[in-house]
Amino acid sequence: MSIEVYVFDCDGTIIDSSEDIASCVNAALKNAGYWPLETKQVLSFVGDGAQNLILRSLKASTKNRFNLESDYNKKQFENILTDYLELYRSNPVVKTRLYAGIRELLRVLRKKNKKTVLLTNKPQAIATAILEKLSVFGYFDLIIGPETKKADGSPVKMKPDKDGLEYALSFLNEEYGTHFTNKNVIMLGDSAQDILAGKAFECMTAGMRGGMGDTQKMLEQNPDLSFSVASEIEKFIDILSKDEGSDLIKNYAMKNEVPIMQDEGSDFICSYIKEHGVKSVLEIGTAIGYSSVRFAELDPELRVTTIELDEERYKAAVENVRSRGLTDRIELIHGDALTAQIDGTYDLIFIDAAKAQYQKFFEKYKENLSGNGVILCDNLSFHGMVEDLSLTNNYSTKKLVKKIRRFIDFLKANEEFETEFYKKGDGISVSRRKG
Repeated sequence: MSIEVYVFDCDGTIIDSSEDIASCVNAALKNAGYWPLETKQVLSFVGDGAQNLILRSLKASTKNRFNLESDYNKKQFENILTDYLELYRSNPVVKTRLYAGIRELLRVLRKKNKKTVLLTNKPQAIATAILEKLSVFGYFDLIIGPETKKADGSPVKMKPDKDGLEYALSFLNEEYGTHFTNKNVIMLGDSAQDILAGKAFECMTAGMRGGMGDTQKMLEQNPDLSFSVASEIEKFIDILSKDEGSDLIKNYAMKNEVPIMQDEGSDFICSYIKEHGVKSVLEIGTAIGYSSVRFAELDPELRVTTIELDEERYKAAVENVRSRGLTDRIELIHGDALTAQIDGTYDLIFIDAAKAQYQKFFEKYKENLSGNGVILCDNLSFHGMVEDLSLTNNYSTKKLVKKIRRFIDFLKANEEFETEFYKKGDGISVSRRKG
């Protein structure tokens, strides 16, 4: 069944609001005379509404001595909750940011006429203010929060209840004259509550491992798909729009989290191959053979040589090439591209392997380039992080992004090659010898 409706959780899926939430919780606790908490501990309480967040924070601050049994404590709780909400409404976007690639994902979903919904346990007014501040509010067809009322005046129940998903489907069908069912919906989130809501609704689910929620608890709910960040699903929008198995290679890549090119980038390279009469391609980084197969199917005279280090992916590529009847035109090599010896020259060399080694790959395989050939490199935007490093707080990712930046500087300063950069897919460079 085609996926036409993408329902997103907010915190930990669309936005990283961890520091702003923790700051406002701690300010509210401090104002009432309670001890502040570490950001990580506050985040472990996020996921099912502001009331639960504040109650858990109070219990943690008092070493589990706080309860709602006395009138005094009830009043304290109400005052701190009110203070927190006022603080957060006044400061919703101090350090809050979109996760890497989210803006582009939402743009592509709109371009492909998919419906997008934000389903959050966060106060709806705050969620709306944040989306407006981050300039993505207009991409959503519907925003559902704890204050959302159904036609009978009753509030929409919060996740993990399926009520919000049922309301979203009913609203969209009435508003747009569609006839979507739960089989046309995917729920994307970073917490167990998100996946449980999707399971209760019997729709497809996708878990985000790099969010703010408890990743282990989320994965224990067995989401249908799992990604490090929500934007990874962009590569698979088309396959999710088709019947199961319509593209076995892409389907395998999606379910096994194998990196493949975004459609826009892949289309760009295919167009280049056809327009320039490319007859031979050397690919550094086969993965499971998606690009190799796509290139080879463009022209019966085109030959592809491709190398992959990972044994499991190499075996999958061998099977995918065999199933497409392309074993005579795609040569698969299992090995380390940094040490392998590959002979011959090629019209196009495509580098899409370990990003930290791009410069070494470039300098090693430029000797295999034919006179008028080009070297293409993918992922030079890296979900927008190359342009904006603040999109990630992960130390390892920052190191990798800095290496990509150094590679871009290497290309720009290279005296032997001239390079053009294209904002296609996740960022592509095209390098050719000068003169």
